[in-house]
Amino acid sequence: METQTLIPSYRCRLIEVVTLSLRLGLTAFGGPATHIAIIHDEMVTRRKWVSEQEFLDLDGAANLIPGPTSTELAIYLGFRRVGWIGLVLAGVCFILPAMLIVLVLTRVYVRFGTTPIPSGILCGILPVVIAIVAQALWNLGRKAVKN
Repeated sequence: METQTLIPSYRCRLIEVVTLSLRLGLTAFGGPATHIAIIHDEMVTRRKWVSEQEFLDLDGAANLIPGPTSTELAIYLGFRRVGWIGLVLAGVCFILPAMLIVLVLTRVYVRFGTTPIPSGILCGILPVVIAIVAQALWNLGRKAVKN
């Protein structure tokens, strides 16, 4: 009977990791600093999967190893939540949507990038991305710096 009560909880956590990772992969633009701020908001503030200090420790450790820190955090937190299957699914669901979006945008840029309208759109997006990254760094920096 104990096993039956654990299965729905495990499935719910697995679904939660997959849906959150997919959403982050689809909507989190602006680079690793922005990703980390969004992951922090989702996994520390809203869902309380890890504490503030544990997240900062994980972020510091992820910065020491090669590769994109935000991806490493998302994958590790998937592992913490559901185990090895969470590690794999969080990685795939976090990386694949963004990769496909970049692939499509690259194809569109190669095809239409020299025309005036896409060039203007890209120039207009740049300040927005800079503002998002600056806000993410400010929010995370305030929490990380003590004294």
